[in-house]
Amino acid sequence: MRYGLFDDDNREYVIDRPDVPVSWTNYIGVKDLCTVLSHNAGGYSFYKSAEHHRITRFRQNGVPLDRPGHYLYIRDDETGEYWSVSWQPVGKDLTKAKYECRHGLSYSRFRSDYQEIEAEQLIFIPVADDVELWDVKIRNSGSRPRNLSLFSYVEFSYHHVEIDNQNLQMSLYASGSSFADGIIEYDFFYEPWAYHYVAASFDPDSYDCLRDKFLGTYRTETNPLAVEQGMCSNSSEMGGNHCGSLHKRF
Repeated sequence: MRYGLFDDDNREYVIDRPDVPVSWTNYIGVKDLCTVLSHNAGGYSFYKSAEHHRITRFRQNGVPLDRPGHYLYIRDDETGEYWSVSWQPVGKDLTKAKYECRHGLSYSRFRSDYQEIEAEQLIFIPVADDVELWDVKIRNSGSRPRNLSLFSYVEFSYHHVEIDNQNLQMSLYASGSSFADGIIEYDFFYEPWAYHYVAASFDPDSYDCLRDKFLGTYRTETNPLAVEQGMCSNSSEMGGNHCGSLHKRF
């Protein structure tokens, strides 16, 4: 059974059937910052050390497979229907949508075509800068105007993996999040020199810094409450589980 192919001209591996039995990962970054990213945009980022400088969270051998990740949701604000550019985590019917992942040298490109909306999410890390960049393109291939929303999402990890995995009580008090001037900032109380941030080239219409507010109670990345409602709750606090989500209508 075939799930992908080598594109020799572009030096990429192409996954054109995303329901691969196991994660097909790419290593993005060639210097200090690295992201391990799957064909469904699942994975995590770290700075120099995956053990002591983790940035985003990943649950190895978790259920559902390959969660969480670096996701981009699209919502049709007229119908309320939503999907993800990388197929997962929403997982729309593959008979009704087209998805593709291209793993290249230090970048991965995700493409989707659903409900006459063509979308592309290029994720890469520049050689000289310790930032992960998302270059997003949306195209309306239909004949009528569309009102859409975009939601980005990453779940932040505590800096040290052993704290993240073992000492939950301490972890919930060890960091905090804030939002100002269009930037989400995630800070560590036990390492005041360390922080992470999420920003965009636009002024967001809403945001969430708290994972539980974005996802909602008894929900997962598949059906996040913020995306379903069409707006984030502008959440942030000292303590708890933190994420980075910026929402933009267009």
